[in-house]
Amino acid sequence: MRRMMIVDDEPVILDGLYEFFQKAEFADLEIIKVHSADHAIEWLNTFRIDIVLSDICMPGMDGMELIREIVDRWPRCKVILLTGYNEFDYAHQAIRNPCVIDYLLKTEGMDKIRSSVAMALEQISSEEEYNYQTQWFRDKLPRTLPQLQQLLLHDILRRTEKIDYRALQEEFDTIQLPFQASQRILPLIIRIEAWGNYETPSDRTLIRYAVANISEELLGDKAEIKAFDLDPVTIACFVQPKFDSLSAVPGEDKWLKTHRFVHGTMESIQQACGTCLGLSTSIIVSSHIVDWHELNYTLNRLRLSAYDSLGLGMEKLLKVNTIEPEPLQGLMQIRLASTGLLLEYFKQRLLEGNTDWTASFHKWVDLAGENGPEDPFVRWRMLSGISNILLDVVQELGLTEQALNEQDLSRMLHFDVNTSWPVVISFFHSFFEWIVDNRRATFKHDESCILSMIHQYITLHLADDLSLTRIAQEVSLNPSYLSRWYKKATGKSLSDYIAEKKLELSKQLLLSTALKMHEISTRLGFSDQHYFFRFFKKTVGCTPQEFREKGK
Repeated sequence: MRRMMIVDDEPVILDGLYEFFQKAEFADLEIIKVHSADHAIEWLNTFRIDIVLSDICMPGMDGMELIREIVDRWPRCKVILLTGYNEFDYAHQAIRNPCVIDYLLKTEGMDKIRSSVAMALEQISSEEEYNYQTQWFRDKLPRTLPQLQQLLLHDILRRTEKIDYRALQEEFDTIQLPFQASQRILPLIIRIEAWGNYETPSDRTLIRYAVANISEELLGDKAEIKAFDLDPVTIACFVQPKFDSLSAVPGEDKWLKTHRFVHGTMESIQQACGTCLGLSTSIIVSSHIVDWHELNYTLNRLRLSAYDSLGLGMEKLLKVNTIEPEPLQGLMQIRLASTGLLLEYFKQRLLEGNTDWTASFHKWVDLAGENGPEDPFVRWRMLSGISNILLDVVQELGLTEQALNEQDLSRMLHFDVNTSWPVVISFFHSFFEWIVDNRRATFKHDESCILSMIHQYITLHLADDLSLTRIAQEVSLNPSYLSRWYKKATGKSLSDYIAEKKLELSKQLLLSTALKMHEISTRLGFSDQHYFFRFFKKTVGCTPQEFREKGK
């Protein structure tokens, strides 16, 4: 999905352009209208913008100043400038800026403006095809990442004590990692939700490298980044601002800009993975920068958050507060210490409903031995670990009540160090098979909850911003994915549902209140009552006033 922002301080022109492009039928192009440069900056600080169609002369900040702000945030954004006058100086400055692709007089007409937008979309697509075409990855991408870099980053994750920054910097310099050891790190993870047609281990290894390359190229525009495999379905990314030779210490403003850029680029990474690789991914980023020795804990928080929120398996965009203490911290540490990464991976497979879960389970059984560990303490820890995983999965999939009715959970209360180990294995294997068979109910539950959240938000904010981007932010989903999913789940588009709710409220206000037309128009989020009139007449077949008269 692309996002175009129209900026103009004249309401008539702004609304006219907005309405024109809403009907222009550009595929997957979301239109956002803003009435001032300051309002445009708010959007640029929050979301990635692909195309800006802007008036060149506005109070407070002109088009050239706005261009500088755009380039500072989104270097790949395309800008089309509009003006009511043939201003040579402005045109000369604009042409020299590589992000400005056209300079138009408003008198040239809508067709010319539409052609410029189409040209911008073609240019964006051609750049993406050049950089991310799937065949390019298969032909050119090396089969292995530099092994020393990946080994060092994994080794850092095992370092839980305060790190010697000078020694760490020497390690970075030796293997050409672009980080400053004395500075903190912003971590994020890219989780592959669906592999599509990639079934073999070699294909999946190659595609993980492709995902890492996409993230490094897109985030590398304005940040230092390194991406590497964290587990078979997760890529970790470490990000720092770009440091110059004069200032090795980034100020708060530099980190703020880096945060904005990373958060806005997450959606682009998702889209590139979907378009070029056919992958469904979620991206989860820490809301805070952390020290190097805190990375392992923070990454575990990010991984677990994928299961703690609604929409398991959907394309999520999440920001996780990793500063707040984790609930039941003691129990979490016990679970991680007793089951380790094998049980975490096993849990992940179960939550996904992937048949690979059996392989992980059998590895855990092999580690325990045919008759279980001889040491009672180790035996109890392994039993506790697998029990915690089972209860966690049941709860996170929303199967608790069903499990209480259909499974004998109380049997676990009678397991102890003397219980026959084959009996233990048989119980858990059977229970896990039941979980995989019944997990689809969780998806239906999540879909219902997310639909309810969307509908409630729309109902309460009919007068506010109901753009696809804003609604997607409320449920932490990729906007393009949300649009496709909503249509599949309900049989209608999100814009159709919004129109239905606006029509429903307009009829109610016309018949049950004495509000004037412009007041009703404002309550429904129309910037001009004439647009409300056209919307109502097109849908109902008569004007709002005629409808009110008939109702009386």
